[in-house]
Amino acid sequence: MIIVAAVVALLCCAGAFTASGVWFFRTVQGATAPARDAATAYLDDVRAGDHPAAYARLCDELRSQVTEEEFARARAAEPALGNYRVTATEVSSSTGSQSRAEVTVTAAGREQVLILVEEGGGWRVCGGI
Repeated sequence: MIIVAAVVALLCCAGAFTASGVWFFRTVQGATAPARDAATAYLDDVRAGDHPAAYARLCDELRSQVTEEEFARARAAEPALGNYRVTATEVSSSTGSQSRAEVTVTAAGREQVLILVEEGGGWRVCGGI
């Protein structure tokens, strides 16, 4: 009887631990997914040569520093972006400041970090382009 009670207790604890892990994973995923999705949308636009769409995904600060035409010329002068893989996404925010994300991307054997900020209700690329 004691063995059965111990097994039941162990299974209950394992179930609670698993549920906590799933909750934590979903919480982290929910916090990082929008930034990761914004970064991949930007990279997909660049890869497709849709420079106006990629430019529209930039933060206000970058768009104030470079015109859409300058951005398009700079992107067209770079080697074409092939396949890429997002390897990490970190989101941080502090009280009273803008939320910020770093999305690490590997393409053509080299790693690059895109900086994104939360702006106007969405994530915008603001560095590492």
